[in-house]
Amino acid sequence: MSPSDRHKALSNVFSLTILAVVLGVALGWFALAIASVAEEERTVNGRVETIGGGDNKISVLHLWGTPYEIGYAHGRLCSEEVRDFLKKTMPLMQFGLQASTAKLDQIYAGMQPFIPKEYEEEMRGLADGAGVSFEAVKRGHILPDLSEFHCTFFAAHGKATPNGDLIQIRALDYATQAHIQDHPALIITHPERGHAFVNVGWLGFIGCVSGMNDEGIAVSEIGDSFGEEHETLVGEPMPFLLRDVLERAASLKGGVRIIRKAHRTSSYLYAIGDGQAKKARALVTAKDFCRVYDDKSLPFPGKLKDTVYMSMGTDSPWNVKVHAVLKANWGHIDPQVGMREVMTGLGTGNLHAVAYDATNLRIWVANAGRDQTPAYKREYVEYDLRKAFKAR
Repeated sequence: MSPSDRHKALSNVFSLTILAVVLGVALGWFALAIASVAEEERTVNGRVETIGGGDNKISVLHLWGTPYEIGYAHGRLCSEEVRDFLKKTMPLMQFGLQASTAKLDQIYAGMQPFIPKEYEEEMRGLADGAGVSFEAVKRGHILPDLSEFHCTFFAAHGKATPNGDLIQIRALDYATQAHIQDHPALIITHPERGHAFVNVGWLGFIGCVSGMNDEGIAVSEIGDSFGEEHETLVGEPMPFLLRDVLERAASLKGGVRIIRKAHRTSSYLYAIGDGQAKKARALVTAKDFCRVYDDKSLPFPGKLKDTVYMSMGTDSPWNVKVHAVLKANWGHIDPQVGMREVMTGLGTGNLHAVAYDATNLRIWVANAGRDQTPAYKREYVEYDLRKAFKAR
């Protein structure tokens, strides 16, 4: 081949290469444009509003549809908050718990067979909607089972309350240094199957530690420790178990049955209140036992008619403190007693403090401040759930 022919051949190759690059770039941009249009056209099954004022604002997120659609709407509507939770809060929690990413993945693998598939689909939707890693979302939902934290609850009804209504509290005492409290939310979910419910928690987290459903089933929880022989991480994570109760239980009996039959993990105490039947039970659980108590059988002195309560564990001097307050107000126990006398008065509920009127579907919520002021020292925000459960 002559130099002239070689020059022409090289020129042709160069031209074809440039054309291929241009076409590749064009096709790439076209694919991105199509993906962007598809993303914009995807239905977002949710809406968000706020309640409260100033630094007491709480997001109210309304979600509906399939598990994936619910998660996608959560992530899409609150993408910045979800990213903040995963990029800031979760690493701080990992550091506090001394849990490496590899360790979390190992633990999740053991829990996965017991996690309902619909929750995995919702977490996948959350990741896609917010544009974050599905793996990171999964890790964030098993962190609560790695920690022991001590809280307070009571549930009162019948002659213990002014109108016989079911009044309940849930005081969450947990570290505020990880800034879990930065994006508080009432996540009101209308699943295709199951009950509408409110998850009193945080944006970016689909598990439940406090909440109530449209049948007036309210849940509260306390961490305890009954020894390693009674605990495992091969089971359903506690926040998913409590969510099971809210989605599936229409009665106190149904809620207790769900916890009894679950593959439980660590040592937990629960209160389940039934606002329609106006009764409640306290549960003491671990991986290998589930004990259910009414007002006459609590496992410590200081029993009160129509009232169950526990604070900081089954064997704690805090039970004496809570008993004294409830006894002094017995017959008049209402949400104000829960907020003012128990949570603020005793100083319990530093991360969040919740009072439920489960009969009338109302809640009052206070959250810790970004400056780490305890929730029980801050303003309680009231919310009427009756309309929220009926509307989407």
